[in-house]
Amino acid sequence: MVGTHGVWVAVGIAMALLIPAAMLGGSAIVQQRRTSRAARGGTPLVVGGMLRATTVLAVFGWVVLVSALVSGYAPVTADTLAGTAIPAPPELVQAGIPATFPTSDVPPMPDPIAQLKVGDCVEVPMEPSTDKSGAPTWQPGAPAPADCTTLDANYRVVQTDPGPCTDPLYRLETSHHDRAGKLAYHLCLAFDWRTGVCYDTTHLDEPSKVDCGTRGDHIVQATAVLENTTDGNGCPRDGRGAVWVVWDKMRLTVCFRGADTPGR
Repeated sequence: MVGTHGVWVAVGIAMALLIPAAMLGGSAIVQQRRTSRAARGGTPLVVGGMLRATTVLAVFGWVVLVSALVSGYAPVTADTLAGTAIPAPPELVQAGIPATFPTSDVPPMPDPIAQLKVGDCVEVPMEPSTDKSGAPTWQPGAPAPADCTTLDANYRVVQTDPGPCTDPLYRLETSHHDRAGKLAYHLCLAFDWRTGVCYDTTHLDEPSKVDCGTRGDHIVQATAVLENTTDGNGCPRDGRGAVWVVWDKMRLTVCFRGADTPGR
């Protein structure tokens, strides 16, 4: 189907052919009358050429005009054919039918802190601070899972249930809720004292693990960790110096070698 603009363009072309044809034909007739006697009854070559050109222009002009008019009034048949709807090509989506895309079945990665169990270790950054009274204290940072054999693993998990921390060894408590308000994890943490590991006890309330080759007045090695007791008589004695520290509230005794007064 030719659009309205195309019809008028075709009509213009047809008129551009028909008008010159009419003018050329009229000139040929006049010329033929003037030269009829000189040509002795025959049609001069010039007049004959003009008539042929007139015929060609007229024929092409009428063909273009008729074609344009017929195309302009042809019925619209692009959407239906003999009363049957033409289906859309398979690569197109029909109007009104939303396209669907597969969704990912990969579950979100679990929070590694929420996966910790009793006995696992964490790294808790500790920064010096002061409490409300101005006394020196420590400000713990966010915990992160850590290998218990590394120097960064300064705390271990002693409870994971959502209830209050009841283990006497616990020193820190941390928890987190998701956006829906559901408890993601609740951890009760105790300092990770381990037999055979060396510590810097400059601050005995918050010691740090160090390499046993470290030198210093407050570098000690734990020779035993005695839970549920406040008696240091069970600490090993080997002639290389021995001392123990007791935490009554936690019912914990840690035996040391290397400094007679750790933390002082």
